[in-house]
Amino acid sequence: MAGAIDVMRAQLHATIYWYKNNRWLFFTMFLWPYLMVGMLLVVGVMFGSMKEYASRMGVSSPGFFLLSASTVAMSSLGIVDAVAGFALYNRWLGTLNYIVLSPMRTTLIFLAAGIPDSLITMLITVTSVSPAVLYIGGLGGGLRLLLILLVMLVGMLPLLGLSVLAASLLLLVKEESNIINSIVPFMLLVSGVFYPVEILPGLLQAVSRAVPVTYVVRAARIASVFGGLRGAPLIAVFYSLLLLALAYNGAASLAIRGAEERVRMRGVD
Repeated sequence: MAGAIDVMRAQLHATIYWYKNNRWLFFTMFLWPYLMVGMLLVVGVMFGSMKEYASRMGVSSPGFFLLSASTVAMSSLGIVDAVAGFALYNRWLGTLNYIVLSPMRTTLIFLAAGIPDSLITMLITVTSVSPAVLYIGGLGGGLRLLLILLVMLVGMLPLLGLSVLAASLLLLVKEESNIINSIVPFMLLVSGVFYPVEILPGLLQAVSRAVPVTYVVRAARIASVFGGLRGAPLIAVFYSLLLLALAYNGAASLAIRGAEERVRMRGVD
């Protein structure tokens, strides 16, 4: 456990100094949720109305939902990039072989290295949308945003496992960038971040049940109904995320172990 804490501390320091040397990028991270919401609002007004959108999504505050959905989208992207991207960047640097050969389990290294960046991205996106959420929904909207943050923290558990699965593929294949570039767009496609899952083909609707982001978005939709929070659906969301966490992290542990043994024999290409 001490080794994992050391990795987390080292990655946290690396991230802080990276942001200090890239201040403009750090600043733009606070703008991205608003840019996403602004683009959707412009397109929505051109081809429909916000009232119709709210009716189709089943929310009473489309502005609150779009802000919270943008937060979910940015945080999900950050988690996958923090874990799978860590493996990719070290592969480019030529240091991935040393990570695999270290005494500490590769799974634990990937998870420990991914947690600081995941939490920082999540906190940045929640902080950035907080003023707009408070303006739209007042104190109640702020409390609902904190609820969504709690759901996102639970949603990190299966997303970390899913990201480790992606990282295990990075150890074996050469076209590694295509894996990361396709995972997040596909997750956003089938999770209903900006439109109802019900409009997707039946196969994609079935796939969406295995995507952790779907349940975080569902919590955001529940919180976007200002008439009152329903406890039972939220409890179902938490149970679903915990079950997915067990499934994905169990599969990730087996997958990374097999990939690790193979890489130790032939090295990283």
